[in-house]
Amino acid sequence: MIGDNLFDYVKTIRSRRDFIQFLNYLNDDYRENNSEWENKDLQSFLAGLSGFSMDMTGYYCDLEEKVDVESISWRMVAEMLLAAKVYSN
Repeated sequence: MIGDNLFDYVKTIRSRRDFIQFLNYLNDDYRENNSEWENKDLQSFLAGLSGFSMDMTGYYCDLEEKVDVESISWRMVAEMLLAAKVYSN
């Protein structure tokens, strides 16, 4: 599972096992599609993760999803990591 399919996959994450599988897919995506990642090094990836974490409420609002960002799920953690590959401040 690579690329845009990850955005579909994160919507199905409901458990720790799903999240672990997502991490494997995300790692594969980095290895196979590194050129598509805006944040290729750890420092910029973590900055993207921080920026997305601050803007999460707006992200879910844009998707018209009611999500309590103060009580995160495995799915939300996966979405945060996926967003960090391209999110910039």
